[in-house]
Amino acid sequence: MDANVLIAALMRDSTTRRLLILGGHELHVPEYVFEEIAEHWDELWPRSRLSSDALKEVLRILRGHVDEHRVADYNDDLGAAIEMLGERDPGDAPYVALALSLRADGIWTEDRELGTVEGVRTFHTADLVEPNP
Repeated sequence: MDANVLIAALMRDSTTRRLLILGGHELHVPEYVFEEIAEHWDELWPRSRLSSDALKEVLRILRGHVDEHRVADYNDDLGAAIEMLGERDPGDAPYVALALSLRADGIWTEDRELGTVEGVRTFHTADLVEPNP
């Protein structure tokens, strides 16, 4: 799962949040995603229309439904991920590397460009609501 999906789940009581909590999927993120949320907290919480404490509670709940991974967990696959991305956003390399290292079914993302990477399947929220057979 990429950071944008996690932030979407954090910001609104939505299908994304319900899928993250109740969807029954194994979800994995690089641990730095939570560090980035902390760094941007003062920008995020006012947009959520929740109090800071209420949003922290939502984050705590969401965090309980994802497995966090240190760079060491996927470092061996970073080179391959960067190569697979080519000219695309190098910031996506940790997500691709983590998916490779876990032999994951794919990456939950709304990033269309990431969906063009050969060798890594991506899922959009709509795919998880109504999975294709």
